Amino acid sequence: MKHLAYTAPLVLLLLFTLSGCGSAAGNTTKDRTLNVTLPSEPATADPNKSTDTNSGSVISQTMEGLYTYDQSGKIVAGVATKVVTPTNNGKTYTFNLRKTAKWANGQEVTAQDFVTSLRRWVDPKTKAQYANKLSAIKGYAAIQNGKAAPSTFGVKALSKTKLQITLSQAVPYFDDLVSDYYPLNTATVKKYGQKYGTNAAKTMSNGAYKLVGWTGSNSTWTYVKNTHYWDAKNVKIKKVKVDVTKDESTAATLFKSGKIQETTVSGQYVRANANNKQLHKTLQGRLQYLYVNSKKAATNSENLRQAVSYVTNRETLASKVLADGSKPALNAVPRGDQANPKTGEDMADPTGEPPADRRCQGQDVLD
Repeated sequence: MKHLAYTAPLVLLLLFTLSGCGSAAGNTTKDRTLNVTLPSEPATADPNKSTDTNSGSVISQTMEGLYTYDQSGKIVAGVATKVVTPTNNGKTYTFNLRKTAKWANGQEVTAQDFVTSLRRWVDPKTKAQYANKLSAIKGYAAIQNGKAAPSTFGVKALSKTKLQITLSQAVPYFDDLVSDYYPLNTATVKKYGQKYGTNAAKTMSNGAYKLVGWTGSNSTWTYVKNTHYWDAKNVKIKKVKVDVTKDESTAATLFKSGKIQETTVSGQYVRANANNKQLHKTLQGRLQYLYVNSKKAATNSENLRQAVSYVTNRETLASKVLADGSKPALNAVPRGDQANPKTGEDMADPTGEPPADRRCQGQDVLD
């Protein structure tokens, strides 16, 4: 966070998707396969180690945490039976798990599976780059610094279906963090260790789909409906085929020919196809920043960095340079990303709006 004083928020990214249905594109009924693309190969299917968006895509399709998001972006219960109210002045969360929550092999998802995952995630030996998502939990710093064992972490299985998480202090946005707290099948992790998540055979899904056919390096795989998923009756598409398509013109051609039903495109395609009714925009809640190297003498000036920020026309960058639907960012908090839990006010609002020439908030998908 210390870098924020030295950076200029440029744009809030949009996701543009081309999506379609019907006989040519292949409609998404239960008897048809949905064909989609990713722009690059995922690095892992291990939620403890994931850092890239492509891995995140795989994990979000095959795993479910305590909480998840509904179609409007609202936090709702996932494996947990409900969104809970903390006790102990906001520091203790006690979750009851669905007894119907199952792994793809039919085993019950247990509180111990969450303990296994969170302890492994916080363990320095895992080398998790995003372990800081656990920083609010009691014992995090001591474990990360090697001064305490992962077994001392503030997560506890009170019973097979009851999990307790204790924080070092109350965190108002903890519900959003919880949505990223995925379980790991304890037996599968013990079997594969550090190799867990390196291919489909070394993973275990508890979400709507199972990962099938991913070797860890190939560019084509499938998501197959997990019949043991607790909400399987509402999973309408039985199979999703994923193809890594790095060239967006190729992806657009595949879409037009009906070989795929969803793909992602960027500025150049959007500029040329602005009136395409199959082009859909979705804010990603992600900012792009302009970083100035403060370690170099020539640029080690806060005044210079502020001057660069003032003269950067975010509106022009968004509309003329990126031209992919990105919007000028108002500040370091993406608009529409988070709301004040007490008032419902957008968290970007309290900081106020900068002058028009300093604003900036986008990406595209064929759907």
